[in-house]
Amino acid sequence: MHFFTSITTNYIPKARVLAKTLKKYNSDCIMHIVVSDDLPRNFDISTEPFDFVWFSEDFIKTENNNKWFFIHNVVELCTAVKAAAALHIFEKMSINKLIYLDPDIAVFSNLEELFVMLDDNSVLLTPHMTEPAKSEVFINADETCCLSHGIYNLGFFAVKNDTNGLKFLNWWNDRLMKWCYDDIPKGLFTDQKWIDLAVLFFDFIKIIKDVEYNVATWNLETRKLTGSIQNGLFVNGKVLKFFHFTGFDSGAHREVLSYHAKKGEDVWKLSVWYEQMLDLNGQSKLGDNTYKYAFYDNGEKILQVHRIVFRERKDVYNYFDNPFGDDCCCWMRGSVLDCQNEKIFTIIYKWLKYKILYKLMIGEKRVKYRIKYHVFKKVLSRISKI
Repeated sequence: MHFFTSITTNYIPKARVLAKTLKKYNSDCIMHIVVSDDLPRNFDISTEPFDFVWFSEDFIKTENNNKWFFIHNVVELCTAVKAAAALHIFEKMSINKLIYLDPDIAVFSNLEELFVMLDDNSVLLTPHMTEPAKSEVFINADETCCLSHGIYNLGFFAVKNDTNGLKFLNWWNDRLMKWCYDDIPKGLFTDQKWIDLAVLFFDFIKIIKDVEYNVATWNLETRKLTGSIQNGLFVNGKVLKFFHFTGFDSGAHREVLSYHAKKGEDVWKLSVWYEQMLDLNGQSKLGDNTYKYAFYDNGEKILQVHRIVFRERKDVYNYFDNPFGDDCCCWMRGSVLDCQNEKIFTIIYKWLKYKILYKLMIGEKRVKYRIKYHVFKKVLSRISKI
């Protein structure tokens, strides 16, 4: 059984927890990591729970890879390479079935059933939710979130190396190579929103609605988690397959969790366990590492607005062959932030502030902050188009 995940160096601790829990319940599994970064100098795969390491630089093929890597922030990058990585692993390993799991997932049961499902289906997906929200608060928090970010959570997918599976991966990869951005006003959210269309285009996709798969804060209103690591974990009375600890670093995981359970309840104990596992697997050493594409060649940090300007302004995109170079850095510093005064920095600050707040909050507060975020995003967009 072959599995893979997509990471930068700061997510190695999470990938270790994923791999270790996966192998605990699936002793015959093979774990691949896809890395869009440089690995730590002391990284030794013989001491890691990973079996293969693949570097996205080796299989991403564009007319200019420097430009392609520059225009994606870290989340966009790690999601943009997923379909290409699956195609690459299929080609190099000559395997028949492959499962992707986000690095911030932990596995709590045998997953052989998924590979059996692939006998009769070419692609497997899980939706964020399988039941309607029960209150207006969670309609605002969860259902509207699905409408914005995509119905299906691409922290998991499974694919078969057959005609249909390859058709899906190639279709998806074509979109991700050009349109894998966090740009909700334009109808995009990284790799996920495209899959809303995939289920319309391809009738060989199976949607897994079993509650024990891909449990996360976004579906806890209708999925009751009980039990313990020692005695087994259950969701609505069924054995938990895997739990998705999304938003753990930002604090969003605990923030949303507090709306569903009180401290001391089983799902809170699971969250505490996960934090402890991260600590044991190097979170303090690697968790704050910044991926290598975060900087220009001169060491200056690339601002998100620089990436947006570069990909949206075709004159700028066509002029600089290597956007990581000093000439592009100087142009961005002098032009995009040409208005280096209190006003522009205030706008950028508020844009980032409300972006973070709306992603952390739920209910009416989320709606309020989302509106403010989009207002300042539009203002910033107008300023950037100089």
